[in-house]
Amino acid sequence: MKSWFRGRTVVGDRADGLEAYKEGRADERAGVEHGVAAVRVDRGAINDAYDRGRREERLRHRGSPFLALITAILVIIALAVLVLAVRTGSFSNAGAVIDGFIQRPVQNAADRTGNALQNAGQNLKDRAGSTPP
Repeated sequence: MKSWFRGRTVVGDRADGLEAYKEGRADERAGVEHGVAAVRVDRGAINDAYDRGRREERLRHRGSPFLALITAILVIIALAVLVLAVRTGSFSNAGAVIDGFIQRPVQNAADRTGNALQNAGQNLKDRAGSTPP
């Protein structure tokens, strides 16, 4: 039986699990009736299993480097806005400063794009007008 999550396979089914549960309960009852601990605790094995489980979970839940990069960029932008807000006295003034930084390059790019489109259009008109019909 295959799980839908993470492509892991699920060992056994419900009947196998129920059978294992009943077997474990019978072993525990037998140990209690005879006054013997049914399970011996080996600290070394428990610590090894615990460390192995931690390593497996860490590998399974490792983060995305792309998501970490995006988060770091957003944190830097938020800190810059906070610094500007403190320097200018309000978030409104900080927003105006940021708009000024953004407006200049965008305006230059828009002007260049508009000029390039006009030149391309004029070149097409010139070529169309210079060829005989």
